Amino acid sequence: MADVLSVLRQYNIQKKEIVAKGDEVIFGEFSWPKNVKTNYVIWGTGKEGQPKEYYTLDSILFLLNNVHLPHPSYVRRAATENIPVVRRPDRKDLLSYLNGESSSSTSIDRSAPIEIGLQRPTQVKRAADEVSLEAKKPRVEDEERVRLDKERLAARLESHKESIVKKYVQCTKFIEDVMLVVLYD
Repeated sequence: MADVLSVLRQYNIQKKEIVAKGDEVIFGEFSWPKNVKTNYVIWGTGKEGQPKEYYTLDSILFLLNNVHLPHPSYVRRAATENIPVVRRPDRKDLLSYLNGESSSSTSIDRSAPIEIGLQRPTQVKRAADEVSLEAKKPRVEDEERVRLDKERLAARLESHKESIVKKYVQCTKFIEDVMLVVLYD
């Protein structure tokens, strides 16, 4: 299993889609949390007894998505989005590696612990078709409920219809009576 930096490089070189969704970054069937540490050492760390620090996937992905910006603008945008920046001394070397211009970098720590990506479930197209066919079949209890609802509605309409007819007949009789009174007066 490859480390996340190698997968990111491969996807970047091949111009494959990298999906950032929620708190994870998805590379086809595999995903890593955005805040997972890569094995690329941050410039200025790991020297003089200082522990090594590593860039996160999110910070490197942010650099790739904003590579067109001048470094000061990139730093400001990263700060507003609360994403750690790739330091200027690392920028050229890291981009050269990610774009396939160089096969390795002295800043890549091959001994760093790597996090294995989570394999995302892939859906077989046939399974999706079966689900949609199943969704289209009406359930027996649904059919029975619909039939009962139709009967209730028909009964309500029938009773309403009868009351309307009664009122119509009453109005007609009243009009006839009024006309008779008018005619004979």
